[in-house]
Amino acid sequence: MARKNSGLNVLTFAGLALVLLVRPTNGGPCEEVEIVTRAEWNARPPTSVEYIGHAVNMSFVHHTAGTWECFDKETCILMVQDIQNLHMDTNGWADIGYSFLIGEDGRVYEGRGWDVVGAHTYMYNSVSHGFCIIGNFMTRAPNDAALNTTQNIIDCGVQLGYTLSDYELFGHRDGRCTECPGDVLYGIIREWPHYSFRPIPIYC
Repeated sequence: MARKNSGLNVLTFAGLALVLLVRPTNGGPCEEVEIVTRAEWNARPPTSVEYIGHAVNMSFVHHTAGTWECFDKETCILMVQDIQNLHMDTNGWADIGYSFLIGEDGRVYEGRGWDVVGAHTYMYNSVSHGFCIIGNFMTRAPNDAALNTTQNIIDCGVQLGYTLSDYELFGHRDGRCTECPGDVLYGIIREWPHYSFRPIPIYC
């Protein structure tokens, strides 16, 4: 017979108790997000891939700016495809720049993913993940669905071991000469628990 207690499986066989360590797989922020995979949004294959290879201690929040915005899966997929085309065909990057994108439909759209170096925050790409909310947030806030999902996907990285538990959160403008992630969104993330007021080098 078997009984479970605090992440342990205790098996009793012939009067002997065998304890098996089991990593919990249920619950936590990862359970709160719906990730639309690259295959689902029909991503183009990258022209090259460089791996991070370690847990990172920085997360950057971005917005797309421009006229992109989406509130349903079908439109968000079109937006993400458009962003990838811009990044690859106009910017000359190997792939879409962000680690993950978040729509105001409350879904996460897989970009380069957890362990691949992105092209989202110059000079910080190999030591951070980039999370981009689709929309322009200079004068308005993302909806609650997008804000909650952004926090959950960032903390999902901690749950999966790709992000250190004491990570620092920044807006793109904290490390780059840019208005990103927009004035309103920037004010919001500065209230989040992991936001860091530590000055870091800003590259222009």
